[in-house]
Amino acid sequence: MSNELHVTSLVVQVQPEQMAQVRQAIMKMEKADLSVNNEVKLVVVLEGSSQKELMDGIETINRLPGVLSAAMVYHQSEVLEEGEI
Repeated sequence: MSNELHVTSLVVQVQPEQMAQVRQAIMKMEKADLSVNNEVKLVVVLEGSSQKELMDGIETINRLPGVLSAAMVYHQSEVLEEGEI
């Protein structure tokens, strides 16, 4: 099990007519949270135990129908002490 925590935030631009479907798909993703949204943009926060896990999540979001782009704007990683989640 990894002892790292990675957190990233993304700005996701969405076709307005697909916004509801994209929001639902992201809310179903494990370790993904919607922070802010309007008619065409979402701010999504992803967590993972590795940078690869985050990149996989970004790729999943980019492949959703209606997503025009998903751009990472922040990334932080920390080494967790034993017992931290």
